[in-house]
Amino acid sequence: MGTKIWISASDGKENIIQDLVRSKKIPRAVALYLAARGIGTAEADAYFYDEFSDLSDPYRFPGMDVAVKRLWQAIRNRERILIHGDYDTDGITATSLLSWVLEKNGAVISSFLPHRFDDGYGFTPESLSKALESVSSPCKVLVTVDCGINSNPAVEDAASRGIDVIITDHHEPGDIPSPALSILNPKVYPELSDMYQLSGVGVAFKLAHAFVKFGRENNLGGYATEMQEVLDFVALGTVADIVPLLGENRILVKYGMETLRKQLRPGIRALIEVSHVDSSISPADITFKLAPRINAAGRLGNANTALQLLNASNIVDAYKYADMLETFNQRRQAKEQEIFSEAKHQVESLSTFDTSMTITAAGEGWHQGVIGIVASRFARDYNRPAIVLTIQGDEAHGSGRSIGGVNLIKILSKCSHLLTRYGGHPMAVGLGLAKDKIEEFQREFEQHVREEISPSDIYDSVAYDGTVELSEIGDDFFALYPKLGPFGHGNPQPSFRLNRMEIVRTFPIKSGHTKGIMRDPNGDTSDFIAFNMVIDPKIVWDVVAVPHINEYYGEKRRQLQILDAKPSGS
Repeated sequence: MGTKIWISASDGKENIIQDLVRSKKIPRAVALYLAARGIGTAEADAYFYDEFSDLSDPYRFPGMDVAVKRLWQAIRNRERILIHGDYDTDGITATSLLSWVLEKNGAVISSFLPHRFDDGYGFTPESLSKALESVSSPCKVLVTVDCGINSNPAVEDAASRGIDVIITDHHEPGDIPSPALSILNPKVYPELSDMYQLSGVGVAFKLAHAFVKFGRENNLGGYATEMQEVLDFVALGTVADIVPLLGENRILVKYGMETLRKQLRPGIRALIEVSHVDSSISPADITFKLAPRINAAGRLGNANTALQLLNASNIVDAYKYADMLETFNQRRQAKEQEIFSEAKHQVESLSTFDTSMTITAAGEGWHQGVIGIVASRFARDYNRPAIVLTIQGDEAHGSGRSIGGVNLIKILSKCSHLLTRYGGHPMAVGLGLAKDKIEEFQREFEQHVREEISPSDIYDSVAYDGTVELSEIGDDFFALYPKLGPFGHGNPQPSFRLNRMEIVRTFPIKSGHTKGIMRDPNGDTSDFIAFNMVIDPKIVWDVVAVPHINEYYGEKRRQLQILDAKPSGS
């Protein structure tokens, strides 16, 4: 408590804040929140009042017209369409979404999800052969979702078999363009920079939207397909993939949460029930409860269990698959804790641990399905880029997670001479290397991270939107609060610094936490709660807190959830 660096995200933006307050007639606390996210007067109305219809035209994607024409041609000719997905929540929801829309419009569809251990990641010649063996009739069109942008050998193999390939992906493209019939990846096209943060399911949604639009405009079909009905898939996959909830993603998740709460699909309803999530589902529920259960299928079992859940047509089957996911998730939690404990002991035992800016852990036979979660815990707990490797024979396979300011793809590209493979996002990567290269990789990984950031960047910090008084987070602030969400990665809940707060009284609460009433220098008071912090009532405090309305037995009261606190003047 009080050891973190406090960072105001609205510093230096006073002119923007004043313009927002004056021209938009909004409370200063809301203006601080917007300015902290780079939103000025020009963007404010769109932020507050965005509609589903404000989504960008899917035909901005070069090659979109080629893709949808080929899909409608396949439907007309009764050609089988194969969807090749991925084994995480983003890839599974993208597969479900696209198959649902295409089947609803008469397509003959088969779906294939690679097995994490048997097939490895992505669209490969091996996964292509396996996918084709699983279908009952020849396939003429193959659509990748959440993979494929760097799968040129597989695309060429498919073409040699007379299969047209449509790539939908959001991962970083390599230097050699894909020879696919159509490439739908915003990162390939500079003119689509506003959509670079789309998830895999977000790109699949764009294809589905264009497909339905083309069908209606050309009297081919699509009339009974409402795109808002698939937004539950988009919300699940987008939030799970930890892409920023701003711009297009924010609209998709905003309306996707509405669809998700309706629980229209048996599989969604069963998943929500086994996850013990109430009807007011939030993005945090996806992050911490729903997505881990969907991911658990691919991590420990077969991702097809999660796909079968989302595609279930009746509640009996849905509960069966949901129970299977629950079992997988419990096993995943046990494996994760076991490996994390072992890896933590390993890295903290190193003499260089306190001065290192990175974490690299490696263990024989660590479960490949959970090392990514272990890397995430290291990155979160120690605020350092982390790589966790499992050693299997002479090879090591790993996952990495980053912190703000460190692009792991860029770092790994500098270490590529040591790697047999790597790929992913700036914040999350997968990689492979020979066992005897681990120590050399560890040194180079540390060296290249040090070239990007300074030691002060790995100090633990807490960001807030600006400094306010209690009177500035009153009824007028909370009247606009619902319009600020959905909250999640890139769009966190409003948080503010409040100075010289006195503790009026405290109430009994579980040991290690503090709950009570605070008062600011103007005499205004508010309830507060501080988890994992013991706040001495004899001291005057500066705090960083998230304000919200706490409802208890029908009474609504403002409450500050304290993120960090330090004695005033310290």
